[in-house]
Amino acid sequence: MYTLTPPTWFEDGWSFYDVSADGAWAAYGARFGARLVDLQAGREDTTRYSSPGALRAAGGPAALIAWGGEAPPDLTVPEYAVTRLSPDGAKVAYFVPGQTTLSAGPPGALQPYELDGVVTGVGWVTRGDLLYVLVWHPEGLSTLTRVNVETGAVQPIRERLDAPPRFNALAVSLDSRTVYLALASDALPAPADRHRPEADRDTDIYALDLASGRLRAVVEEPGDDFYPVIANGFLYWTHNDFTDEIVAVPADGGEARAVASGAQIPYFSSDGKQLAYTIGGWRIADWALNLDAAAVSVDDSARATAPPRPIVTGYHEDFTPAWSPDGRWLAYHSHRSRLPVPGYASAGSTDDIYLRRADAPMDTEIRLTDWGWEVGMADWSPDGRRLVFDSWDREGPAGVARPWIVTVDTATGRLVDQRRLALPRGVGGTLLASWSPAGDEIALVARETRDRQALWVVSVDGRSSRRVAELANTTYGGLDWTPDGGSLVYAALADGRLQLFRVARTGGAAIQLTRDRADLLHPQVSPDGRWVAATRMVHQKVLRRRKL
Repeated sequence: MYTLTPPTWFEDGWSFYDVSADGAWAAYGARFGARLVDLQAGREDTTRYSSPGALRAAGGPAALIAWGGEAPPDLTVPEYAVTRLSPDGAKVAYFVPGQTTLSAGPPGALQPYELDGVVTGVGWVTRGDLLYVLVWHPEGLSTLTRVNVETGAVQPIRERLDAPPRFNALAVSLDSRTVYLALASDALPAPADRHRPEADRDTDIYALDLASGRLRAVVEEPGDDFYPVIANGFLYWTHNDFTDEIVAVPADGGEARAVASGAQIPYFSSDGKQLAYTIGGWRIADWALNLDAAAVSVDDSARATAPPRPIVTGYHEDFTPAWSPDGRWLAYHSHRSRLPVPGYASAGSTDDIYLRRADAPMDTEIRLTDWGWEVGMADWSPDGRRLVFDSWDREGPAGVARPWIVTVDTATGRLVDQRRLALPRGVGGTLLASWSPAGDEIALVARETRDRQALWVVSVDGRSSRRVAELANTTYGGLDWTPDGGSLVYAALADGRLQLFRVARTGGAAIQLTRDRADLLHPQVSPDGRWVAATRMVHQKVLRRRKL
């Protein structure tokens, strides 16, 4: 029905299409706002709505989708609440994502229902007296629950469902006999499978027959299929068609050449003979749990000369490691857990910088920090004694990262010292940091607005700084220095796609290096300065439907 290719990295993995009852309009979005799509004309509206509340307040098709029907008069719900009207419009149900309370009933007499887990989706039966609710539990499984809004009775219908932990939808058939929902499987998952990059755990659309309890897949294809909606006699759903690969681009610009498939976030070893990257896609049932790191040997043309091999694995998220300049250590961001965990923020997870010895990467790792919160990727100083990386502050607001510098004992890999890097006045937070080849400066990507960023070069002591460039970007596009320290390579939007650019460290006009049809980001310049490795990404968000 419609396809969007958003120029973002992971941020739109959860984004979905919600469809109006007549099938004429869709609202696309999730965490970062939404916009309308005219499905009959096949075009997007340019207005961006910051929240479900903004959609409801807009009136017209936006409000019809957000409410699930005609807005009830004089009813106020929380800004970020998910709302669903009963088919006859006489009752409403709403919940706030991440919370355990469902409110349902006539608009003037809503009743709260405290459920035993996080509410992730709701759906009314046609006559409006029953409501089906999907509830996610900390052990990683969900329960389909029935709420009778006439009697107040709450009854579990199907337990231990392998459903995603957020942004679900339930679609109840018009005859109220079938519930459609997204599941990663129709059985209990092995706990370790959630952490395996190669596990077949993308979500499919299942139909649950409420009378017999029979569960059957009705949409099965590679890539996540989720957020089922019934409208105008059709079953609609959102399909993720995500492709990532590592490519090499000539340093002076040109065509991208594939190096490794199913990979993202490259990093060269200090001798240029190895290229590390992250493996495991953005599957929504196991968000980030399945990310590990691998490496491949490359020649001086950045071509792979041997099969890839794992270098950082374990339970929970592992990102691409950075080799120390002497090649002895690997530093990387991980959410390491000692045992398998069912969710991104589950108890037992960490969020820190870790070290491993490069000559024995599968041996015991060292937890370098123990205070991180949404830690970014680490970069070594040229002398191999310090690392710089971004992290949110546990004492500060969520979503605002600042750069940290930590000193490492190069013999033992233990933490010696830590401090924040002083930021220029007016810079509230950063996204990425990269150490200069000379070791006296650090380049930063600073977020200015939702879709505007700036490059800064800051002295290591924080006493001097300069704003090098302003760019359009909405994600973690990446940043690296050329080996001579004269220029910075980064990703920015050009004609709606992320492309690679180079700018002098002192500022001036930027040079566009690529004009690819896909998005290119996370640039890493080879030690000899001849090549730029990058993530090449095609992330399509597809609205599909089938006749019921």
